[in-house]
Formats: sequence, C-alpha cells, structure tokens
Amino acid sequence: MKKNGIAIFLARRMQWRGDERRRTSPSVAIAVTGVALSVVVMMLSIAVMLGFKDEVRSRLLSVDDSVTITAYSADGLACPLDTAEVLSLIDLPAGATAIPRNELSGILKTPDDFLAVTFRGDASRVSPDSIGSLMISSTMSRLLDLHPDDRVPACFFIDNRIRTRALTVSGTYDSGIGEHDRAVAYCSPDLPAALLGYAPGTAGSLGIRGLEPEQTEALADRINSSLLQAYYTGQTSTAYGITTILTTDATFFTWLDLLDTNVIVILALMAAVAGFTLISSLFIIILERVQTIGLLKSLGADNRLISRTFILMAERLVLKGLIIGNAVALLLILLQAWTHIIPLDPANYYVDFVPVRISLDSILALNAGALVISWLVLMLPAMIISRISPAATMRYE
Repeated sequence: MKKNGIAIFLARRMQWRGDERRRTSPSVAIAVTGVALSVVVMMLSIAVMLGFKDEVRSRLLSVDDSVTITAYSADGLACPLDTAEVLSLIDLPAGATAIPRNELSGILKTPDDFLAVTFRGDASRVSPDSIGSLMISSTMSRLLDLHPDDRVPACFFIDNRIRTRALTVSGTYDSGIGEHDRAVAYCSPDLPAALLGYAPGTAGSLGIRGLEPEQTEALADRINSSLLQAYYTGQTSTAYGITTILTTDATFFTWLDLLDTNVIVILALMAAVAGFTLISSLFIIILERVQTIGLLKSLGADNRLISRTFILMAERLVLKGLIIGNAVALLLILLQAWTHIIPLDPANYYVDFVPVRISLDSILALNAGALVISWLVLMLPAMIISRISPAATMRYE
C-alpha cells in the first residue's frame, strides 16, 4: 500500500517535458492523439450502429405486423378467420394490439402504365367509410404519375374473372422501405372484404403490433401453443398458422445483425491501433527518462515501483485521450442528431440521413474497457525497466 502511494506521488510529480524548449514531448502528443482518435471512431461506430438499428426497426414495425395469425381450411388453403374466436383463445401482453387485416392483390392501371400492388386495408391510414379512397406511396406516385385526387382504375382477379374499381388517390406515404413502397397501397379495410365476400366479424388475418423484435418469437410461440391446444381439445375446428416479422422481413434483420460484426471489427482495429501507439510512446518515454530511472534505482526503488510509476504516468495520458475523445465524439454525435448534416441514399440504406443514438451504458463500458486494456498493454513496455542498470544510466545521453 505504501509503495502504491509512492508510485502515485512520483507519477504526479514527473513532467511530460521532452526538453527545456518544448512544452510536451512528441511521444506524449502522439499517445494522446492516438487514444483520442481511437475513442472517437469507436464511439461514432457504436452510435451509428445503434441509430441504424433503431431507425430501420421502427420503420419495419410501422409497416408490418410483429405477429400474423392466418386461418387454414381442411384442404390447407388460407380462409377468413373469426376475429372474436381467435382473441378468445389467446392472451396478449400489455401494450400489444390485435388488428384485423384484409389484403388483396391487384393492378393499378393508368393510360400509360400499370403496376402490380397489394391493396392492404388499414383503418389508421384510410377510413373504413372511404371505400373508394386509396393511399399510394411516393414511389407509386412517381412511377404512375399519380397525384392526390386523381382517379385510377384498380383491377382484381377474383374467382377466375376480373373485377374493376375506380379509386381516388387520397394521399401519399413514404415509409423509407423501398420494397414495401413499391408493392403496398393502403385502402379501406372494407374494400378487400367486400370484393372477397368476407362475412362481418371475419378477416383475412389478424395482425399483432406494439411489440419489440425481442418479444416477437416468445409471443409467437405462446400464441401457437394456445391455438394448437384449442384445436386438439376441440375448442376450435380451424387450424391456424403463425408468422412473425422476423421471418417475413428476415433480410432486413439479418442485415442489421451484420452491423454488430462490422462494429466489433472496427472496435478491435481501433483498440489495436491505440494499444500499439501507447506501447511505442511508453518505450520512448522510458528512453527519455533513463537517467531518472537509474537515479531512482540508486535511491533504492525496485523495478516494480518504477514500472508502476511509469504505467500510472501513461494512464494519465490515456485519461487525457479519453476525455478529449469523448468530448469530440459526443459533439459530433449531437451535431448529426440535431442537424442530420451527413445524408444517405434512402434507396440503399432505407434512411435519408445517418441515424445516431447515444447509449450511456455503451459509453461507460467503452471507457472502462479502454482503461483496463491500456493498463494490461502498458505492462509490456514497463518490463524494459528491469533491464536498465543504474551504472549504465550515468553514461547515457
């Protein structure tokens, strides 16, 4: 304990001066800069990864249901389900909502072009009373040259015959998910139900929203177990199938998972760069203070005490680099969060700016890890102190 106090005292008293004319030696400046830059890159990588995940997930959850329940007839074909029956057989967690879904594939036809789309009934976008209204994406608006209040014929192939409805464009939406925007148009829930002949109280499927992706699989398993038990015990004669957003949008979630791997690689590379910088800088610092080391040994200081002193000196550099790096990184993150100064192509990245999110847990873990790793890394150059002879240091210049 006493030796630790001496090491701390010596580390505080020693100055980072290369010579009398220079305020700070180049090795010190390089060490601080290397740590600061590494911290900036690592914090930005984590913030961008978290921001991308949050933004893309929220957009996916805004256009697709977390869990979808579909009914099947005895011959294995999808059929309308009784929404009241399904809701009586399952238990939903707090915050989750069940929404009847009606969908129908068709074609939007203009004088110059046509486009195959899915007409999805959504009462939150088109009122059930507005059965002749249609909300299209900005992508469809551009492809078909359609604008609000325009009339457009919609063709449906039902029971081996074509049925046509004239619909009015009520507005446009932009989810940022290109594949969705090119394929889905929103209409009154009553339009697909009327065309498909659904009875009141039935729907094509039942969608469940209000869940986080982490909750989806567990809830889907519970719902599936409840519906299977009801089927085998005779509570219902209908077989039900369960799908989740993690399977229907598996491409997006796989891509988001790959971001974790990319960030881990960046963190490892930046940690290696900072580690090598600290090792080389401490080697230089030790060589610049060979005579000081010899003097301390002559006064009775052992190698352990001197090594601990220089490690503590180097940790001061690490702390300084961490403070500078954290300040710069937080400034850049907040600047991007407030101004969206760095744009992106939404056709490739699903967002039109680089999203960022600050995580206090990630910042604390990063800084704590940097301190621990730097302490371990600095033990290597500190070992050279044991090979320095007090007699030889008197002749060293």
